[in-house]
Amino acid sequence: MSTGDTLKQAWQWLVPPVVEDGLGRLISRRRSMEVPPQPSAPATLQPEPKVEEILMATAADTAADAIDSIETQARSEQLLAHPDASHRTALHGRDVAYLLRRSKRRSIGFAVGALGLEVTAPQWLAQGEIEAALQTKADWIVRKLQEAGQRQQQRNEARIHWQDGGVLDYLGRPLVLHLTGGEALASRTRQTHREQAADGSQSLHLPLACAAPAAQVRAAVQAWILREARTHFTARLLHYAPLLGVRWNALRLSSASTRWGSANSDGIIRLNWRLMQHGPQIIDYVVVHELAHLLHMDHSAQFWAVVAEVLPDWKRLRKSLRDKPLPAWE
Repeated sequence: MSTGDTLKQAWQWLVPPVVEDGLGRLISRRRSMEVPPQPSAPATLQPEPKVEEILMATAADTAADAIDSIETQARSEQLLAHPDASHRTALHGRDVAYLLRRSKRRSIGFAVGALGLEVTAPQWLAQGEIEAALQTKADWIVRKLQEAGQRQQQRNEARIHWQDGGVLDYLGRPLVLHLTGGEALASRTRQTHREQAADGSQSLHLPLACAAPAAQVRAAVQAWILREARTHFTARLLHYAPLLGVRWNALRLSSASTRWGSANSDGIIRLNWRLMQHGPQIIDYVVVHELAHLLHMDHSAQFWAVVAEVLPDWKRLRKSLRDKPLPAWE
């Protein structure tokens, strides 16, 4: 049997929904009955998707991601290169720098995240076979690297300027920063507060001097959002818990870089405070998602049925959460 035939029998790809697999791990099919299945990932949501597939794509995927469509891309476009890259290869004439990790796993994993391409391969697998696998998945890898680069560009373009007139999203709409500490007005407030105009525009007034350092402005905005997040999240938990027939015991704010939320069997709900930059419906999706885990600590069909009971359009909301990366908080 040829190496190609062996690989075709040994590998089959499966891409789990991004928010359903907090670690973005692969689930490989068994080579034989004695090979145990891969363990499932924890029930978490993640802001920065880490997408993984294994070696062989389906015919439909291959057709959708035809090589010709990639080769027509501008050759001058630089693909996202992993900062800790250990290897390089050429995929469809494009230079790809990737990080190779060796492990005891039985499958090759391709993960494209915010840093670039990571490849995880069995310790016994020769480099030549890894290169062959990369070529087999070249169309998918190049496409995902292009998408990751576009997301990075969007984050850079949406960079928050921590100064008077700076803008960031709050509950899904632009919020303009106003530094009012230097104004000699008797009516000026010494408290950070939000104002909303009749046309729906909103602004955040901070009792800081206009020349305040960016770090001071950022810290003041973060302190305000943390207070608002606790109030907003608590209200939504109190609203949805009775609808789902569950009881939560504590809310903790999270600043995790890879999770929007989590829940444990003790009824402790963790929600990322940066969700406050998303729209109210998306926040509700994450709240319902975590409350549903108090009934099913997995992403089974029963779990999604519970979510759908109160949020029939959860798939659209999940996609919106995944497709809108937030700018770096820096």
